[in-house]
Amino acid sequence: MQAPPDSSEPTLANFIGTRDSFLVIRDPQLAKMGSQARAQLRSLPLLSEFGLNRVAHPGIYDNGLRLTEYQLIPNEDLRAGGVTEAEFPLIHYVSQEMLTGQLRDKESVYDDQDVVRRLLRKRPEGVPYVLVTDTSTPRMPRHTQKPGKSFIDEFECTVTEYKGLLKRYLQHNLDSDLSLSSTQNLYFHQISSHHKQRGLEAGSIPDLFDYTQIPADSPAWDPLYYIIREDVDQVLEDYSERIREALRSWTEHGPTQKIANSMLDMLEREDFEEEGLDDYRYRHQENI
Repeated sequence: MQAPPDSSEPTLANFIGTRDSFLVIRDPQLAKMGSQARAQLRSLPLLSEFGLNRVAHPGIYDNGLRLTEYQLIPNEDLRAGGVTEAEFPLIHYVSQEMLTGQLRDKESVYDDQDVVRRLLRKRPEGVPYVLVTDTSTPRMPRHTQKPGKSFIDEFECTVTEYKGLLKRYLQHNLDSDLSLSSTQNLYFHQISSHHKQRGLEAGSIPDLFDYTQIPADSPAWDPLYYIIREDVDQVLEDYSERIREALRSWTEHGPTQKIANSMLDMLEREDFEEEGLDDYRYRHQENI
């Protein structure tokens, strides 16, 4: 397997091939709204591979299950005046509708124009600020009023497509049996590559979470421990629905209910106890 480009300095800018530290990554998934809103964080496992783990995104995306560890700064906190507390490097998830105030809910209007502009002014020179949005020409009409101009015309930056980044990363780093049409979340491709190396079925996402077949060192075990830790007192109800909703921010479509069922079956089997899960994982799976 070939090393990724510029692997001696594994930064996102080097991987993209730019000296800019303000990076705009287009992921059209952020444009999904209402019942179609899902997989908004699918790019995060890839970005975290480059040491970026401080993240700002709408609080609603944080559904109680993280497929990669990161420090969250809710966008709501930034809008409430928390820009002064923001630290860099920073990944910031903001759709065009959030920038222009077109997105609203019962409690607030999402208008992040001032926030993004203040972050750009505050950012130390050369320190990464990664804006993940659903367009390659994000607009701030209140600040950039010239017709046809995006605010990125005012700031030195590089604009790139998330899908292209993921495709190149996979070509150089992983041998996944999953297609990009099934998922553009690196986390699932990492599991697929891991299982494929051990001769297991790795071509569909539900297969990756068959806990009766996967090896003890599979990354697919990690979410189970996260769920147990998040509900240490076991007070939540309807785990199947909760897990399905938690997966919503990470998976595009289709298999979430099957994954949720597999996770719930294993958690119930071991009574939501880490000790029991460890015992099954490391002893029962010895022959896999």
